[in-house]
Amino acid sequence: MSTAVSRWGKVEAIHGNATPMALYLITIAQSGERKTAVDSDAQMGIKAFERELQRSIQDRRALEQEGANSDDADDEVSEIVVSDPTYEGLLGVMVRGPGVACLSNDDAAGFFGGHSMSRDQRQKTIAGLSQIWSGSDIKRPRAHGRDTSVAGVPLTMSLMFQPYLIGQVYGDREMVEQGILPRVLPCFPRSTMGARFFQDINHEARMAIRRFAESSLETLQDLHSRQGLCLPSDDPFAPDSAVLPLSTEARSVLIGFYNSVEADLGDGGRFEKIRGFASRSIENATRIAAIVTLFDDIEATEVTEPAARSACDLMRFYLTQFSALLKLGRSERNNCEAGLLGAWMASKYGAGGCGHDKDVSQFAPPMFRKKGDRQDAMQTLVAHRWIEMLPPGTVVDGSKRNEAFRVHPDISSVL
Repeated sequence: MSTAVSRWGKVEAIHGNATPMALYLITIAQSGERKTAVDSDAQMGIKAFERELQRSIQDRRALEQEGANSDDADDEVSEIVVSDPTYEGLLGVMVRGPGVACLSNDDAAGFFGGHSMSRDQRQKTIAGLSQIWSGSDIKRPRAHGRDTSVAGVPLTMSLMFQPYLIGQVYGDREMVEQGILPRVLPCFPRSTMGARFFQDINHEARMAIRRFAESSLETLQDLHSRQGLCLPSDDPFAPDSAVLPLSTEARSVLIGFYNSVEADLGDGGRFEKIRGFASRSIENATRIAAIVTLFDDIEATEVTEPAARSACDLMRFYLTQFSALLKLGRSERNNCEAGLLGAWMASKYGAGGCGHDKDVSQFAPPMFRKKGDRQDAMQTLVAHRWIEMLPPGTVVDGSKRNEAFRVHPDISSVL
């Protein structure tokens, strides 16, 4: 739905500014949960539109082989959905595509472990995706070759991955604190495995999926034929795209939601530990409300109250999901890092060997140079009985140490 309607333009926010309609989403499910099959059904209309665009481009190229516009036709692409691009490749698709794009991957382990999120590229990718979500123009001048400039092209993102990546994604301080994850709507549904017994084909359900695909296709066709809804204006400060206003009733609903979230952002509030995500929840709720309104009626002139109420209900669900995933991600990340430190201790000191905090701070892997990170990992190791802390003043390496420890004598069986 986000991909289908996002090219319409922007939606009015409660503070009066305008925001894009595109959403970023993450779904977490085990292997075998049929992520690919469900995603394929959801994207039927988009894929049909891509095929139409490809045929149109091929026909135009055939007619313009020797024409003045042949170079432009060769540069045009029909792709809307891309699965595992580099950041530059994604921008290229957005520039040459039909004015709307979707980064969709039903097995995003490759994305998070690939070139775009490598050590040298991750900050650029995270910052770039955050800018695109906010609707900022992207300008990347190059000393050699073509400059890249993207403006007014909405990007929907839908990534799916297995639960083993939760620690890598939601336990990553950079992705949480730099701003990309607080913009992404997460879902970690309860597994249905063990209850999916065989049933005959439900033709009514298949027809509902078909109708959804047809609605997606018709919306994409409609907006593509209009080539944008913003009319030229002599006002230099006029919006660069059409803006869907909020109805009086929808605005009231969204303001009520905003106030309820804001009241829980303070110290001790429900959303204190997820302030980044919670503070953007009103913007995401507004986007959802606009998407629901326009997908139901592309000729709508304002966001409806029912759509706004639905959007706020969805955002309450996403607030709960994000909070749970953040706790789970941090726990798994801490356990993983503690395991690395425990393995290093076993290698350096041996089973039953003794060491001390100062030695760890100087020679352990760099991630444990900060005392807080080091102590968190050591507390986890103590809790799992990989090490035991020794009394203050214990002699280690010929000196009394206040933060000495002993590696468990059976550590090799664990490792």
